[in-house]
Amino acid sequence: MKTKHLRAFWAAMRIGWEIESNWTKWPLYLLYAAVRPLALCLLLYFLFKVVSATPADDPRFVAVFVGNAFFTIFGTMASSLSWAVISDREHYQLIRYVYIAPAPFKLNIMGRAVTFLIVALSSVVIVLVVGRLTLDLPIGLAQINWPLLMITSVLGVISTLALGLFFAGMLLVTARHSLLLAEGVGGMFMLLCGVLYPTTFLPGFLWPLALLSPVTYWIEGCRRAFGVTGFDANLAWLPTELLLLVLLALTVVTAAGGMKAFDFFEELAKRHGKIDQTTNY
Repeated sequence: MKTKHLRAFWAAMRIGWEIESNWTKWPLYLLYAAVRPLALCLLLYFLFKVVSATPADDPRFVAVFVGNAFFTIFGTMASSLSWAVISDREHYQLIRYVYIAPAPFKLNIMGRAVTFLIVALSSVVIVLVVGRLTLDLPIGLAQINWPLLMITSVLGVISTLALGLFFAGMLLVTARHSLLLAEGVGGMFMLLCGVLYPTTFLPGFLWPLALLSPVTYWIEGCRRAFGVTGFDANLAWLPTELLLLVLLALTVVTAAGGMKAFDFFEELAKRHGKIDQTTNY
């Protein structure tokens, strides 16, 4: 059984990669995938240059640059997992065959998630390298706290995967228009989680939402791993060890909720015969 599941997982990864890359060569596709986050980072650089002559020397810009770079992982995975359902169900209309395969459908989604994670990580690396080499940002390899970066990134990716599963499950019972919901929620997380500015700039009634999101602590942990501290006054008082504990607790809750929600929506779709529905793709 384990062998079958591993083979199904590997097959989902390969199929996901071929579909996403449109059967092109992988270096070309990875460069293509990095264009959007790289363009956004360069846009932020020039915007920051309006108020600061040397953004590279301003730790606030480094915090914004690093936060935006790592938020690429959330943006890519959360929306792409939703798109994977639409793609299988309505574009290629293969979801019924995936379902009769001797492996859980969730395993197929997880395999596809690995593909999206590889693409997102490559974009993050390209953005950081460009930031270091062309913008002269102080984010060299020697300045990175690697253990902290690894721990926060693993927890952040797990949280993102759980939220992506939630959106993918929701799409099993709704029309394709819900993809816009997933993208909209991605924008909402960018708004709330202190990616481009400290959460203290938000109205006070939004602070609880920001501080209950694991993405907020993930981005803050990444910034600290790059030596940037004190960017967000709402989090600056937290010792790094406590920050990691909070991120771990929120990740566990988010992961459990995301898995439960996917199972609930999948069962609902089966009960109402919506697994292979098409909604005028």
